[in-house]
Amino acid sequence: MLFSASIFIPEKTKFFNLTLSEKLSYFSLGAMMFYALTLVIIEYFVGYQLSQYFYYPLPVILLPHLAGLFIRFTEFENLNGCFEGTISLQEDFLMINEIEYKYTELENLVIYGNSFSGEKTQNYRFGPMYGNGIQNLISFTHNGIKIEKHFQLNSERHLDELQNALIHIITEEKIPFKKEYLNFINEEHRSYILFEFLIGKLIREKQISNKEGLSLIKFNSNKDAQEFKAKYCS
Repeated sequence: MLFSASIFIPEKTKFFNLTLSEKLSYFSLGAMMFYALTLVIIEYFVGYQLSQYFYYPLPVILLPHLAGLFIRFTEFENLNGCFEGTISLQEDFLMINEIEYKYTELENLVIYGNSFSGEKTQNYRFGPMYGNGIQNLISFTHNGIKIEKHFQLNSERHLDELQNALIHIITEEKIPFKKEYLNFINEEHRSYILFEFLIGKLIREKQISNKEGLSLIKFNSNKDAQEFKAKYCS
């Protein structure tokens, strides 16, 4: 087995699907604005001069918001779904819940895997700091039936395992080659020696041009690029 992951089944997001830190922050800020607005109305519109003691609770009302800021630093996004079953990449076939799908029989294959548990969210400055690694997808058509599954990558190392498995499957031609399959490999993994070997192999076999191959690899230095050209493009 080259790679294995848990299948994630998304559920419809509930309205106001907030995490604990978001609930604390929004409640605190809302309560503070309501309380402050009430004081302003009483003093400026009713004309009644309030004692300064009425303003003392304002910092206290803000405390849940401050607590939410600290909670956010260790908080994960809400899952909004459940885990059920497994998906794995074998040497010659894809397996979903013990059902085998040969790579050679897959059509319209799309694999997106760039989200891992513990990765910072795009909203980490205002919401939960970490994601759950469930924004990953495999989609394909088999015997006229479209199959689509989300799956979890539980660490950055797990992400590396997926990328290495995909490079291996394409390199060993377990699946008939298509240029769009190279898009399955993330930008961060295009400096890997395995990916360079794959591109070099495709250039030698005339399946992609020298220019295409060079543009796909993320070289660490100009020296590396020159060495690759000398080895595969001459």
